Amino acid sequence: MDNNIFNFIINSTAASSFNQQSCLYLDALVNWDNFEQAATALASQIDATITNKDVAADIHRWQLDFEGVRLYLIFEDTSDSLWLELESKEDQETLDFIATMIEKAND
Repeated sequence: MDNNIFNFIINSTAASSFNQQSCLYLDALVNWDNFEQAATALASQIDATITNKDVAADIHRWQLDFEGVRLYLIFEDTSDSLWLELESKEDQETLDFIATMIEKAND
């Protein structure tokens, strides 16, 4: 599988409008049908381990482990929204580091 078909970009507009820490909003060509492929590609890109996969009516919510920090990759179908969310706000520095990794991958 080619993990390079997805270009993940930090959505700073969404992050600012929601004014939320502990969340990293992403723009990518992700939809309900290709979420699994996109999520696997992102996990590989940031060297995270997928530890759990949950699916609800309109939400994919995958639990990831990044160097001992638990976070969630969430896709909401009704709004076509994709984001990473920390389980613990105390790990904000890790999420900032992940954002840097994603930005560097786009250079």
